[in-house]
Amino acid sequence: MRVLVTGAAGFIASHIADVLVGRGDEVVVLDDLSNGVVTNIPEGAAFIEGDVRDPAAVDRAFTALAGPIEGVCHLAGQASTFKSFDEPAWDMDVNGVGTARMLEGARRHGAKTFLYASSMTAYGHPERLPVTEDQRCAPVSYYGITKWAAEQAVLISSKPEAMNLKAACFRMFNVYGPRQSLTNPYQGVLGIFLGNVLRDEPIRIFGDGEQSRDFVYVGDVAAAWVAALDGPPDEAAALNIGTATQTSINELWRAAVTACGRDPETYPVSYEETRPGDQRHMRANIDKACATIGWEPQVSFAEGMKRTADWARGAV
Repeated sequence: MRVLVTGAAGFIASHIADVLVGRGDEVVVLDDLSNGVVTNIPEGAAFIEGDVRDPAAVDRAFTALAGPIEGVCHLAGQASTFKSFDEPAWDMDVNGVGTARMLEGARRHGAKTFLYASSMTAYGHPERLPVTEDQRCAPVSYYGITKWAAEQAVLISSKPEAMNLKAACFRMFNVYGPRQSLTNPYQGVLGIFLGNVLRDEPIRIFGDGEQSRDFVYVGDVAAAWVAALDGPPDEAAALNIGTATQTSINELWRAAVTACGRDPETYPVSYEETRPGDQRHMRANIDKACATIGWEPQVSFAEGMKRTADWARGAV
């Protein structure tokens, strides 16, 4: 299969590109290197440096391989809930216009399958847990708004009267694992904590720490994307990608400190005001993903934490 992966100099998309290259697919990566690094791009993938909002860069990526692109994995975008409050217009431009440009490119170049990185933030404060895909989406951050809006554009593009794409939108919960940034204070709470501990910095908690999240290992997430490339849903769908379990932020920071060989009883931690757009509790119902693309997570939180901490020790 010939696949275009956007954002594969970054975290999640680089793991997807790894799997695809490793099994013999032809892969081209489009990334502007605003957050990622070239070394994350797997050897054997073609690389186009450019912005997903730039039609010329998009066209270069779609024509970089010897034959036409068959599938698109679109993950490039602004990825911070909290940063979206500082620059909402930029957030809407990158996530909204960028996705529209990629959809236009898919239409121009005849791609058949389009997969999109949506987010659990589309739900806002869920009506009940575990959250199911049929629950009302009411985002409480600019980031959540842009992810939900772009998701809807992808789903509309699956209609015969639009682009007739095979499509899936992954409402990903808290993804963690190797290559997650250890220095970016705006995204990836586990990466932030591990970086703090390995640099011997105090940990900052926003809120009381009892807020909870569904943490899903990046290798499992990559497997979901590849499964949908191989067998996209007959009817375009939004799919939760999580583990159906909850971990509080207090449990998370203690596990991160322990995994780095430090004592959580004596490690310095401060609690500060809750930031805007924060969701109190999140846990995914993943039945639809299991039934639609035949996927379910394989890596336990304990094993995923070990793998991530082992990687982080060599990355600081």
